[in-house]
Amino acid sequence: MKPFSFPAIGVDISDESFKYMRFGMEQGRRTIAFFGDHDLPSGLIEAGEIQDVAGVAKVIKEVLHPYHHHTPYLTCSLPEEKGFLRLVRMQKLPASEVRQALEFQLEEHVPYPPGDLYFDYQVLPQGSIPKADMQVVVTAYPKALIESYIQVFEQAGFIPVVFELESQAVARAVSPRGSAEAILVGDIGRTRTTFSIVYHGNVLFTSTVKMGGRDLDATLRDSLHVTEAQAREIKIGRGIDFSSEEIIKSMSPALAVLKAEAERQIHFWERRREEGEPAITTAYLCGGDAHLKGLPEFLSRDLGVAVTRAKIWENLFDLTHYVPPMRAHATMRYATAFGLAMRGDDDLFSDIHI
Repeated sequence: MKPFSFPAIGVDISDESFKYMRFGMEQGRRTIAFFGDHDLPSGLIEAGEIQDVAGVAKVIKEVLHPYHHHTPYLTCSLPEEKGFLRLVRMQKLPASEVRQALEFQLEEHVPYPPGDLYFDYQVLPQGSIPKADMQVVVTAYPKALIESYIQVFEQAGFIPVVFELESQAVARAVSPRGSAEAILVGDIGRTRTTFSIVYHGNVLFTSTVKMGGRDLDATLRDSLHVTEAQAREIKIGRGIDFSSEEIIKSMSPALAVLKAEAERQIHFWERRREEGEPAITTAYLCGGDAHLKGLPEFLSRDLGVAVTRAKIWENLFDLTHYVPPMRAHATMRYATAFGLAMRGDDDLFSDIHI
């Protein structure tokens, strides 16, 4: 066992709710120790910014209190829309000098003074770039935002040991282990969709559009003149039904937004990838609304890449010996929490940078 490597609860927190997950171990195999989700009262968090530290802390403490004695440590997501992810190419340096060099360059890439930021970085494999250079993925957040999240979890009685971009946690759960592919990941939530380009398990680029499952519900409701409950039933039961001109016409504007953003990411990678780096031929979908019937086929046809729903169970568990106590359908909603729990389960706590 690595020094300081022990389980932590992965906590995926958003404006409206939070999900949590912790792994266990039985007979040398990974298992799920516990998981759950809980709504947050409106107004406690808005657009990723905590408005009421005490209010959020109170809810988290009440929900996670039963697990505190055995697992006081948390790995936590940070709001995608408040962070900065940059791919930086720089002169190759000894590992001990990279952080300081990035501090001097940070203002070129992030619109905040370096003193107002917490940042972390990952040096990418050398690949085909000149040996005198190196590529580094930098993630940065305003200090004030991270410190507000620290206050929440500490007031709740827990010790936050890692904060991580949502898309990086998702990539960890969704990417096949050991894959050297460049893949596109689409995380389709209730209020937004995030597309990320992942290479060697690292998120290199990410973008978010304000289009999610709730928008599809509203579009169907208004176009078909049905109730919200009926709109959800149509979305889940019939999905992208090419036999119904009415449904296709209703969904087309929302689907066009998703397709255009996915296409933009793929084209961006084509322009930026180094000689010898692979093209994107595979895309994985996750998130609560990734189950929209017909969506993988629709995107695959229009994007020209193989689009499938992520097989998170297969990535994480030995299914010949263990069946997780969670419906496979629900794993899509827990992709971020799974990835955060993996961070605690696999390799932690010797490289914390906040």
